[in-house]
Amino acid sequence: MRQSPLLEFESTAFPVTPGEDEETNPGIFGKSLANWLRDALCARGLAAGDVFAEDFGWCVPIRAEGFRLYVACSSDRPFPAGPESVANASQWLVFAFAEGGWLRRLFGRDRTEAELAAVFSCLRSALESNPAVSNLVERGD
Repeated sequence: MRQSPLLEFESTAFPVTPGEDEETNPGIFGKSLANWLRDALCARGLAAGDVFAEDFGWCVPIRAEGFRLYVACSSDRPFPAGPESVANASQWLVFAFAEGGWLRRLFGRDRTEAELAAVFSCLRSALESNPAVSNLVERGD
């Protein structure tokens, strides 16, 4: 698996969707953030699909040829279940990752890094342009 840097930020613009806690590990949120990201990435020309739940949060699939490409997002830490979670889920983590493509790497036709970088650039641009996002920080490389 190849991964972009991690983007951390704060925002109260992505409320917890009723029942989303049942689709991920307890206290992990991000469905409304994933839906917003899907729309923002599509607006920037990426072919983003329907969001889906994983144990760690929510994924947005991005169309890529020869490998799987995703944007992952979640609240930055588990919150206890209940109404207080809606108010507390304001710190978020987002990154892009790619899986597969080993055969293309073997034959020297690997575009994984380039496409991962393009998705990350669109992702960062979308977050930077949202006035409801603050304290955006990039971690790792």
